[in-house]
Amino acid sequence: MSARPKDSGDRGLAACLVVGLAGPEPMAAEWAWLAAWRPAGVILFGRNVTGPAQAASLCARLRAAVPGLEVMVDHEGGPVAQMVAAAGRPPAAWALGVLDDTALTQSVCRESGRRLAALGVTRVLGPVADVLEHPRNPVIGARAFGGDAALVARHVAAAVRGYREAGLKVCVKHWPGHGGTATDSHLALEEHLVAGCDLPFAAGLAAGADAVMVGHLPVAADAAGRPRLATLDAGYLAATRARLGATGGPAPLLVADDVTMGALRAPMLAAGVPAPDDLAGGLVDPGVLPAAWLLRLRDAGCALLLIRGIPWGALPLPAGAVAPQVAVAAPGVPVVDGLADEPTAWRAARARLWEAAAAGWADRADEVDWLDLTAGDRWGAADQRGGAVFAARLAGLFAGVRRVGPAGSGTIGPRLLVTSHRPLPVGALRGRAAPAAGIAVAMGHPSLADDLRDWLGIGWAIGQVYDCDVADLAPDSAGPAQNL
Repeated sequence: MSARPKDSGDRGLAACLVVGLAGPEPMAAEWAWLAAWRPAGVILFGRNVTGPAQAASLCARLRAAVPGLEVMVDHEGGPVAQMVAAAGRPPAAWALGVLDDTALTQSVCRESGRRLAALGVTRVLGPVADVLEHPRNPVIGARAFGGDAALVARHVAAAVRGYREAGLKVCVKHWPGHGGTATDSHLALEEHLVAGCDLPFAAGLAAGADAVMVGHLPVAADAAGRPRLATLDAGYLAATRARLGATGGPAPLLVADDVTMGALRAPMLAAGVPAPDDLAGGLVDPGVLPAAWLLRLRDAGCALLLIRGIPWGALPLPAGAVAPQVAVAAPGVPVVDGLADEPTAWRAARARLWEAAAAGWADRADEVDWLDLTAGDRWGAADQRGGAVFAARLAGLFAGVRRVGPAGSGTIGPRLLVTSHRPLPVGALRGRAAPAAGIAVAMGHPSLADDLRDWLGIGWAIGQVYDCDVADLAPDSAGPAQNL
C-alpha cells in the first residue's frame, strides 16, 4: 500500500468513517490503519464474533487503540443479529408488534442492550423504524414492527427506551423509510421515489435516540429524470435535519447506511464519481472505493459513513504505520458473566407468540414436510447456528421430517413448515398437491402466511412466527398444546 500524506482533509474524512474488520482477530494492517487514521467507529459483524469473552476482549482492545471510538452493531433482533454468537438472538421486531405489548418490547430491548453493553458495544444500529407498506418488501420484512405507522411508532419508542436504559446510544433506521420499496438497496436502486413516514422516527428521537440512519433511497428526481438519493442530496439532508430537529430535541446525527451498496452505483456515476470497478451491480468492494465516493456522501451532509470494510484505496495505510501494542483482556472477564442463558423477556415473547400462533402444530405421531428457502440468503439458513440444530429440533417434534425442494411436484402432507426470510418466489408452490385440510406454520417473512392461505385453501389452519431461528421453533416454555 502506498504512502499518503495525512493532511487535515484526509483526517476529516477518516473522522466520518465507521469501518468493518475482516475477521474475529484484526490483522496487523487493520490495527495499524485504525491507529493511523482514527475513524469515528468500528461496526462489528457476525464474522467478527465467536463468543462472549472474545467479543468483550475485541471491543476493549478496539476502544483502547482508538480513544473515543464507537463500537456499533446491527443487532436489532430476528434475522439481523450480528452479535448472536456472543449476545444471543433477540425476537424479531414483527413478533413484538404482533404481541403489541410495549412494556414487553421495552424489556426485550433493555435485556438485549444490557448484553451488548456488557460486551463493550456503545451503539446499537436499531430499532428499525420502517413501516412495512409494501407487503412483499424483500429487505425489511419481519425486521419492521408492523405495517401500521402508529403501531410501529409506539414500539420504536419502547425499543429506544429499553436500549437507553441499558446505556447504549441508539440509531433508528432507515430514513425516510425502506418498508415501501420493492427492491433491496444492497443490490440495486429502487425504481420508484420513496416518501416514507416520519412518525416512527420522531417517536424514536423523542424517546432518546440521537442518530438516524439514512437509506440510499430515491427521494426526488433531477431535471433529467434521474433519481436523487437521500444520502447524496444536500438540500434534502438539510431539510431532514431541520424536520427531525423540530420534533423537540436537537437535530439528529445522520448516518449513511453501508456505502458499498449497489444502489449507489448509478447515482455516483451520474454525479461524476469514477466507477470503482467494472461490475454492473451488487455490493462494491470497500477496498476499491475512491475517496471521491466517500467525500460525495460526506459533503452532502452525512455525518457518519458506514463501510463494511476498510477503504484501503481511499485512505491507504501510511508508510511506516505499525500496529499498536494493546493489552488483551483475559478470557472469562466478569463483564460477560450471566450471558449464557436467554433473557426472561426473550423467552416470554417467543412463548406467547408460539402459543397464540402455532402451539398445536407439532405432533410426534406425524411427519412434517419442510420447505426451506433460506439457503443462500444473506441472513443465513434456518439451521445456520450449530449446523443441523434446527433440523434436529424439528425431528424431535415429529415422527419424521421430509425436506422438499423449492420447485417440483408431489403431494404435501397434512403438516407443513415453510422457512424463508424473504417472500416466496413466484412458482415456489406451483405443481404441488395438498390435502384439503392440515396445519401449516410459516417462519420468517410476514407475507408467507398469506401466500400459504392462497395456495392451501380454507381447510388449512396456518400460523406464523417471524424468525427462522431454532429458538423460535416450539419454545420449551410454550404453554400446553392447543389448536391453531
